[in-house]
Amino acid sequence: MATPNDDAPNLDDVITPEEDALPRRIYKGHAGMPDKLDDDALAAATEEERVAAGLADYAPSQVPPATDPLPEGSSEAADRAQRGLVDETVEEPGD
Repeated sequence: MATPNDDAPNLDDVITPEEDALPRRIYKGHAGMPDKLDDDALAAATEEERVAAGLADYAPSQVPPATDPLPEGSSEAADRAQRGLVDETVEEPGD
């Protein structure tokens, strides 16, 4: 006959969510799901939860742009040059 296991499992390493970014449960409709889910909000929540769980170093949507915006009145050529989209041709001396 089997004896019951008296040792309680150690649950110290279980992650408890502090701030769950998923949509709140509603008590109307099928299975408590909202009628419309926002795919962008769900993707952002997934990114944040991956960071919180240690699966990712950062959430890509929370990274600031790599360059500062150009000041008002800047030309289109300056914008393209800042983004590295300018074809630079080097003229050889004597041509």
